[in-house]
Order: sequence, then structure tokens, then C-alpha cells
Amino acid sequence: MTELAEPFAMSQPAISRHLNVLERAGLISRGQDAQRRPSRLEARPLAEATDWLEGYRRLWESSFQRLDDLLDEMKTTTKKRRHTKR
Repeated sequence: MTELAEPFAMSQPAISRHLNVLERAGLISRGQDAQRRPSRLEARPLAEATDWLEGYRRLWESSFQRLDDLLDEMKTTTKKRRHTKR
């Protein structure tokens, strides 16, 4: 626990609570080795979460690209109108 808490501005009990949440979520597993409780990342649930997030990232990128295209079209239309009014 000391090793995990060291780089963060968090107490050891706070780190322990965070690890408990991650363990309950299946994102880490913890063993016991004498006085130590080594933690290990569980790849499968993390991969599933990554896949789920990737789907939303693609959705939002597509939406933002369509918005960019629409804004570019509106700018072009506005410039043409200004130019023809002169």
C-alpha cells in the first residue's frame, strides 16, 4: 500500500478504498503474499470498457465532423452573400 500511495497526495486508507472499488468492479485482482497484498490489472474487463468507450468516441467524432462540415458550409454561404451585396 505504501508503494501505491507514495506518488499520490492520498492517504493509505484512501488508496485502499479505491482499490476495493476497483476489485469489486473486477478491474483488478488482489492476492496475498505474506504481509503484502499484490494487485494485478485484469485485462478482459478493461478491454471491454475500452471497446465500449471506443464506440462512443467514433460516434462523437462523426457528429463533430458533420458539425464542422455544416459550419464550413455556413461560412461559405455567408461570405458569398456578403460579396454579392457589395
